[in-house]
Amino acid sequence: MKVKEIRIIINASCDEIFEFTVEPTNTPKWIEGAGEETIDTKQILIGTKYSNDIGTWEVTDYDKDVFFELTNKETGYSCSYSYRRIDDNTTELTYFESMEDGSELTEPMKEEHFEKLKILLEN
Repeated sequence: MKVKEIRIIINASCDEIFEFTVEPTNTPKWIEGAGEETIDTKQILIGTKYSNDIGTWEVTDYDKDVFFELTNKETGYSCSYSYRRIDDNTTELTYFESMEDGSELTEPMKEEHFEKLKILLEN
């Protein structure tokens, strides 16, 4: 399986980064082209569906402040975020994405989105 991985150190707490990245109204603030994003539940849980101009993803794994995974059931695309606390104000965020069938990613996430996320959270 071909997997893309992006790692970044952000000077913010795990919970702050987690809350920002799972909040659908924040997605267009750091991922260019995502457009407005909504979810179909009040509380984010396994099974919650995120939708935007690009498509719909279902939360397939969720461990608050530790791990978050989304899967597009139609395309077989999967992405996950892993949050590792370095200290109270420093977190390593690791992003993985892949296609379930092992094929190449057609539009992989850009590292510049994570640089923008870092700037937003550190300011």
